[in-house]
Amino acid sequence: MKVKKVIGECLIRAGKDDFTQNATLTEEQQETQNRLLACLNIVYREIVSKYLPLIYTENVVFQGGKCSAKSLSKKIVYPVRVQVGDEIKAFRTSADSVICSYSGEAALTYAYVPENDFAITDDIDDVRVTRSMLVNGTLAEYYFQNKVFDLAKSFDSDFRAETGIIRYKGRSVIIKRRGWHA
Repeated sequence: MKVKKVIGECLIRAGKDDFTQNATLTEEQQETQNRLLACLNIVYREIVSKYLPLIYTENVVFQGGKCSAKSLSKKIVYPVRVQVGDEIKAFRTSADSVICSYSGEAALTYAYVPENDFAITDDIDDVRVTRSMLVNGTLAEYYFQNKVFDLAKSFDSDFRAETGIIRYKGRSVIIKRRGWHA
């Protein structure tokens, strides 16, 4: 999906004209477009860090049981697994590294956020994210920044509902049996 089309739909849902296809923009239109683009980038980072993480596996070396976060090729959010061959190792995290009781080469699987923000001409190639999810989240952030809290809350509740559906799609939700049941 194109970023320009997401911003255009945000403008339409906000009751404004879609000026994203215009050859030249006024100063006010450019400012609105830039603010909506910044909000879209905030929302996408929230989606891939909280709801639908981007997962990457990389071969790393644990020296003295530590692997520095700076040595990784992507910006880590949280580690998922440390694996040596077929064996999964226990690990913990510190402020700037992953700590494991193992020293040597291992495969570290972790969630990450993209390094670069989207530009207005970019494509969003993440098929897990829907356009309406991005539009609702972008408008929630935009209205929150503009201190229009009623609209922000409305768009945010739609955004949270959609991310919840996408997050648990295809998974059966099992509720534990509690003590008050016979």
